[in-house]
Amino acid sequence: MYKAIITDDHVPVIEYLTAMIPWQDLGLELVEACSSGEEALQACKLHPPDLLITDIGMPIMDGLQLIEEAKKINPDLKTVILSCHEDFQYAQRAVKLNATDYILKETMRIEQITEVLRNLIRQMDNEKAEKKGRQKLQDVVFQNMSSLRTDFLRTLIDNPIWNEAEWSLKAESLEIPIAADTHYLPVLCMPDRYQEFELRFGGRHQIHFVIENALNEAVKIEGSVVLALDEQHYFIIYPFPKTIKWNVLEGIKNELSSVQKDMKRYLKVPTSYYFGEKSKSIIELKAQIVLLLNGNNFRFYSGEQIIARLKPVELTTEDIFVHYTEALHDFRDTILTQNEDEIHKVVTKWMDHISSCKYPVESVRSYLLKIVTDIELKYTVMQHFLTNYNAVMLQKAINSMDTLEHLSLWLIQFLLGKMELVKAQQNQSIRKEIVAAQRYVMMHLNEKISMEELAIKLELNPSHFSRIFKKETGETFVEFVTNRKMERARELLDQSDKSVEVIAEELGFDNSSYFFKLFRGFMGMTPTEYRKRI
Repeated sequence: MYKAIITDDHVPVIEYLTAMIPWQDLGLELVEACSSGEEALQACKLHPPDLLITDIGMPIMDGLQLIEEAKKINPDLKTVILSCHEDFQYAQRAVKLNATDYILKETMRIEQITEVLRNLIRQMDNEKAEKKGRQKLQDVVFQNMSSLRTDFLRTLIDNPIWNEAEWSLKAESLEIPIAADTHYLPVLCMPDRYQEFELRFGGRHQIHFVIENALNEAVKIEGSVVLALDEQHYFIIYPFPKTIKWNVLEGIKNELSSVQKDMKRYLKVPTSYYFGEKSKSIIELKAQIVLLLNGNNFRFYSGEQIIARLKPVELTTEDIFVHYTEALHDFRDTILTQNEDEIHKVVTKWMDHISSCKYPVESVRSYLLKIVTDIELKYTVMQHFLTNYNAVMLQKAINSMDTLEHLSLWLIQFLLGKMELVKAQQNQSIRKEIVAAQRYVMMHLNEKISMEELAIKLELNPSHFSRIFKKETGETFVEFVTNRKMERARELLDQSDKSVEVIAEELGFDNSSYFFKLFRGFMGMTPTEYRKRI
């Protein structure tokens, strides 16, 4: 439906036109009826119309002045002039302003106006269809050019450069302005958290088109070109002339800041930008592009929504899995606290450790995948939760995250989810005294745990506590404590090189022989035999 505004300084004329023209039937929405040119101009600014019906002879701002200003707001505006003047001068000015129709009030009939409006609507429909066709053709041309440029970039990356002049000619044929006597700075643009908005845009191909198109609109520095490698990697090649008149790099960084804000504001897509060193040849340009694509470690530790020069990251040689057991226990224990702040605190502690040490990205992903998989399995098997556990899905989720910042937020949500599952399970089936007892045991496996002492802590009679524990859990309190300690012992045997005696001591056993006996009863083999088996 097209929007229309009418204006006339004679109120009866406005009332007549408002009441008699079949706006809805014509496919028009009357958004404002104004009694002066100034009022109508304000209405045009608030509700840009497709059609303006205006009187000419109005005080202060006449109809022709109104049309002139309104066309600045919408150059395609259709106008119908109503006038009591038959003076040729007015008609001549109306023609110069490209007024669509000119109606004399003395001979005005509603049928005549309706027919004029119907013709204008047909004209607007045709123009709209033609514009849509032109845009579609432009999109096809753009996509074809985009596809050719993408092929050029991929070929440049994957193949050796034997003849630089030949590559320059290829670039020129694709309107990629790479001149031999000019330096260029490649900038890699990457959308942050790509997986989160893939569905919103309707697939990878659509993301590729939308982001590339938006970058082409946002990049303003003359001589720049946008080259899309795939839906997650876009290169902006900036000219970098030799000059002392201005700081070229600062100018580029300022534009990137503006581009970044536009992408977030209009597309709701957060982006990061990485630049290398300026290049004076296609060979050097290729080398810089390859370096930017291989900067995964820098991207992982530098965070999101940044604009930064790519720098080498000095990675530690320490094995991250040295800290596995301690981290796993921290994460498990914080789930049992039922305290959201504790979860944030523990995740921050371990992410800060990873960030300060700078472990290889793939090691961090493997490390976190093992932790969340073990937590998932623990609650699936031990707590009898019906979860949607899927190792493949966990791996896919973790591998899709390009930054430690994103992984941290994801891990917090994962742990909060487990905390809610624990809470729901406790509320549904087990008395709060038993839940408190189980939580205490899980958080004090390194101590000797007496049923009598714990019953007193819970303000329960020990005999009564023993009965309700067995009734609620299906195992005696001593069996529960022993089984949990043996499970922890098995984990320590799997994941550490600590001696059996040290493990027994860490789990609160003074007598390692008694520990051996309990472990054999739990696993069907001694701790030494179990370790040799793995």
